Amino acid sequence: MSNYDDALERFHRVDLEYADGLANHGPMGAEALESLGHQALIPAFVDLYSPRLLMLEVGRPLGDAEAHASLGDVSRRGDWVATYEARLAGGDWRAVVASEVPPLLPGLFAGAGHGLLRVGHAVRGLEREDSVLRRHELARGLAHWAARYQTLPGLPGRGRFASPVELRTALADWPLVGEAELRKGLLLHAVARLEGFRAFAKVVEEVPLPTADSLDVYLGEICRAAAGLYLAQPQARIAYLHALTIPSALRFLVPHLSAQDACRGAVHALQAFGALHSIYGESQATPELDEEVVRVSQDWDEIRYHAARSIQEHSIKMTEACWREDRNAPDPVFRRAAADAALKIDGRGQPSVC
Repeated sequence: MSNYDDALERFHRVDLEYADGLANHGPMGAEALESLGHQALIPAFVDLYSPRLLMLEVGRPLGDAEAHASLGDVSRRGDWVATYEARLAGGDWRAVVASEVPPLLPGLFAGAGHGLLRVGHAVRGLEREDSVLRRHELARGLAHWAARYQTLPGLPGRGRFASPVELRTALADWPLVGEAELRKGLLLHAVARLEGFRAFAKVVEEVPLPTADSLDVYLGEICRAAAGLYLAQPQARIAYLHALTIPSALRFLVPHLSAQDACRGAVHALQAFGALHSIYGESQATPELDEEVVRVSQDWDEIRYHAARSIQEHSIKMTEACWREDRNAPDPVFRRAAADAALKIDGRGQPSVC
């Protein structure tokens, strides 16, 4: 087995979360390390990350009516794992993605987006090799998404089709709450406080829509905006990191969804980006100027090296997502954001928020 498969075997013995709501980033970090070309560091990453995780209670498959009633019930996550393992036991895993992801799209922010993120990394792993172990990883991603299903204020999808320039304008004019008190705690709890911020729901219902032909550019615009905000708002690196990785991870699922569902997913990804920006954005934020970040940002090989050797899950995932976006539509902002993540995100000894 590959180092990635070894990591999955270890991570499948433990829970989807720890410490009352923090997502298990282990499988995603391992898959991203492999995609960065530094699979040799996966064992070290697993050894460092896994001690924080507890065992997952074995569940039982849910019936259709019970599953509907259990959506968003994190206490049933063991049952959700068993449910999706059963659905993935035979047949084409792509058909399972096509049927199971669309009902989950309105709750795309589940676990601060980590349901979607884990599904996306699992799908990329399965595209490289189909195996029982990798199907079990997809089951855990879907289970986390279903167990933490979380909708956000507003009903996206009511806007009109728009050009990339119009989307860029909408993102630049996004409303900010500007209240530090609302940022306390986990990301998933912080964005829930948007229920009282009417400007957010209003702009969500006016967001420009993508067409099937413009979907790739649409997702790229969100990621580019998130990378720029990540650099402009260093006080909230982790929040803006997720504002980028969520829409970028949706790309993994697009080939397996209908055009209509893929576009629906894109506007929900934009809603997630907007929720994080509304809560964590500061109108007077001060970017950090760091000569070492500027130097490292000139070379992707060095950026990837620094991210991999950090053995830090967010640094690894952010760098890999930025590298992927830059290969899709090159822009220096992705190199600069990735270099910053590779050098500046530590997380050890700091309070976790996701």
